Amino acid sequence: MKEFSDDQYCFVCGRENPFGLHLKFEHNPDTQTVSVIKSFPREFQGWHGVLHGGIISTVLDETMFYAVAHRGIKCVTAELTVRFKHAAKIDTIYTISADVTDIRDRLIFTKGKITDPDNKVVATAIGKFIKVE
Repeated sequence: MKEFSDDQYCFVCGRENPFGLHLKFEHNPDTQTVSVIKSFPREFQGWHGVLHGGIISTVLDETMFYAVAHRGIKCVTAELTVRFKHAAKIDTIYTISADVTDIRDRLIFTKGKITDPDNKVVATAIGKFIKVE
C-alpha cells in the first residue's frame, strides 16, 4: 500500500464506524498538546470493572498520532510502548493527552498519558511515528 486515506471508519475517531469510540481530539496551540476526555463503558472491560489494556493502548496510540497530525505531518505508528501504572475503571472519566517530543527527519517521537479525575496517572506511553508521503 502506497497511499493512506481516511474514510472516517477508524475505530478510535471515525464518525462512520458504528462500533467505534468516536473520540474528538482537542488541540492546544499554545502547548502543542492534544487531548480528549472520555469514559469507557462495560463493553470495553477486561477483568470485571477494569478497562481492557488493549483499549488503553489503542487510545494512547491514536492520541499520540493526533499530536503529530496537528503539526500537518502525515504519519503511521512505528513503535508503541505502554506502561500501566494503575487499573483503569469502567465508567470513569479519563483525560488522554499527548505531545511530540522530538522530530528527526522522517521519525517523530511522542509521549502520552491517561489520567483519572484525581489527576492520578493510569498509564503512560511513548511512541515513534514515521512520516508518509
